[in-house]
Amino acid sequence: MTFDVLSPEVYAKGDPAQNGLPLDAMDRMRVEAPCYRQRLDDPMMVNEIWVLTRHEDIDRVSRDPATFSSRRGLTARLWTPFETELGGKPAMIGLDGQDHLRNRRVVTKAFTPNVVKHFEAEFRVMCRRIVKKALQKGTFNFVEEIAVEMPLHAICELMGVPEKDRRTFLSWVNAYAVPTDPDYAPSPEAALGAVAAIWQYALELAEHRRTQPGEDLMSKIVRARDEETLDDDELQGLVLLLAGGGADTTRNAFSHGMHALIRNPEQMAWLRERADDIPLSAVQEIVRWATPVIHIARTATTDTEIAGQPVAAGERVAMLLPGANFDPTVIEDPRTFDLSREPNRHLSFGMGPHACIGRHIAALEIKLLFEELLRETAVIEMAGEIGYVRDNFLRGVHSLPIKVS
Repeated sequence: MTFDVLSPEVYAKGDPAQNGLPLDAMDRMRVEAPCYRQRLDDPMMVNEIWVLTRHEDIDRVSRDPATFSSRRGLTARLWTPFETELGGKPAMIGLDGQDHLRNRRVVTKAFTPNVVKHFEAEFRVMCRRIVKKALQKGTFNFVEEIAVEMPLHAICELMGVPEKDRRTFLSWVNAYAVPTDPDYAPSPEAALGAVAAIWQYALELAEHRRTQPGEDLMSKIVRARDEETLDDDELQGLVLLLAGGGADTTRNAFSHGMHALIRNPEQMAWLRERADDIPLSAVQEIVRWATPVIHIARTATTDTEIAGQPVAAGERVAMLLPGANFDPTVIEDPRTFDLSREPNRHLSFGMGPHACIGRHIAALEIKLLFEELLRETAVIEMAGEIGYVRDNFLRGVHSLPIKVS
């Protein structure tokens, strides 16, 4: 009994008929090996890691930071830039306990539903401009012309990154977030260089906002009282985290959502009828279907067990989020793309203390983008094959050629 659901190549060569995911393998694993020890033959990855595919197990591990720590081994990669013991910078995603709570408390104020509401009008104007510019071409790569643009500008607005720096910022984000795909990072050295560039830029941005503050998150943090601010290392970690989480995961949700709508014309028609105010159920189903993050890992702090399988202290556990999001014991008929699905207990935004802090922003962006796109078009169809990113952490799309009228 051998499974491979974590090799980057599996996702690069994904079958569009299975939503680009190894769904058949995950179905078998939930029954035959819900806590499976996978070997990874990849110089950038750990040799072995436990892989979870059941919703109940992933939910449990997510909610138990005392037993499953975020401080070491956030993914199956040998190193991530948030592991302080290995030279990384601290950020919420790689912290536990009081350190995590303090960092999260400082940042949360910029991601409340009320703050998101404040940005809605600005984001809609931004979205309308991006969509109209792309539609003038008739046939184009949806990823490059639309999916990349909206989240890039949105997260940069939130962080206070000036317009003139955003293209360079995007190139850094691509290289650091997807070091396993040579189209994004030609080498591991290029990925490390991108991380260093973002760290340096974070310090420069913080200094700029100390003297020229705005309404953005960085301005609020650097001018806050001591107990409500972050030190330089934490600022560097935060900018790196928001850059990847804000710019990369949301664009993947856009791309997989667009692909799903084209492959399910009855759902496209249903959504088009509601384009004046897309319901939350549709946004949540797009997020479930897309599952922008393939896996997130934890490290056992003590000897424990998962699904009857002993897991030793120090061993790394990968939570395969598509496994949870397509688990038929929780999600009824999970391989059906159903925009009216309620309830929808997907785990794309995570659970427990590390639940995605930007989920309200992401949901707003998805809602606005598809409202504008469907209002401005009568027909959207494929103009070529979808191309998946070579990675096992972020479920990216590098090419989605479409034709619109």
